[in-house]
Amino acid sequence: MRRCLVLIALLAGCSSPPKGPPDDAALARLGHAGDIAFNLEKPAQAAEQYRAALQRARTRDDAAAIADAGFNLATAQLRAGQTQAALETAHQLQAELARRGILDPAFDLVIATALFRLNDLAAADETAATLTASGDPAMANAAWFLRGLIADTKADRPGLEKAAGSLTKTADAADIDELQARIAHDPALAMHAADVRRTALDYRGMARCLALAAQYTRDPASAADLYLRAGRSAAAMGETAQARIWLTAARDQATDAWLRQDADQELQHLAGP
Repeated sequence: MRRCLVLIALLAGCSSPPKGPPDDAALARLGHAGDIAFNLEKPAQAAEQYRAALQRARTRDDAAAIADAGFNLATAQLRAGQTQAALETAHQLQAELARRGILDPAFDLVIATALFRLNDLAAADETAATLTASGDPAMANAAWFLRGLIADTKADRPGLEKAAGSLTKTADAADIDELQARIAHDPALAMHAADVRRTALDYRGMARCLALAAQYTRDPASAADLYLRAGRSAAAMGETAQARIWLTAARDQATDAWLRQDADQELQHLAGP
């Protein structure tokens, strides 16, 4: 999985073989199977393949392959909503590699992202801060973007502005637009960020930006529609808790009976039979 793309997209990825000893056919097959499942939006299946690849990498005692398979596993767990598992995987692999004298900052980004999703904002920001001086521009930009999200969640406007101003020209365009939208409370910028994320197949980020646009939209009917769209996307990805929040907002703000009914139906589906 090419880490530069993962960092730019906040942990979405694709494949590339690890460097090191000659290829192991079984290891390569497991990694490739994981990549296919990941790109087909089946992260739970991808995690199982990456877990098997990690076991194979340990069998061959290949540090580079262990790092790649472990990072891929943690990333897939994040995408699958297995946040605590991703955090534990990242910590475990980081410690394992450290015993070999290997420091891999990519795991810190996984850890910071997982902590943010678990609402441990102080720890998430502290971890992300260690990456902002990284010599890797993609890593630093991803860390600044995450710090911007953390600052906005804490209503820390100076922190948000600092994060937005620290993104370089090589940062992901959607990240730049989203932080600027959060500063200006601009629904148009949030929608543009959503469009860019949709094109990049970053549906989690897209849904977040749709909800952000809804938050800044003054017209209740338009806001309700945006919340409904965000909630449906989150529900389809299995992010039940977040979907419920957005669908409830859609129902409560709806001025149209049909939209309110749609939101109610989606909420009933989340509740199950």
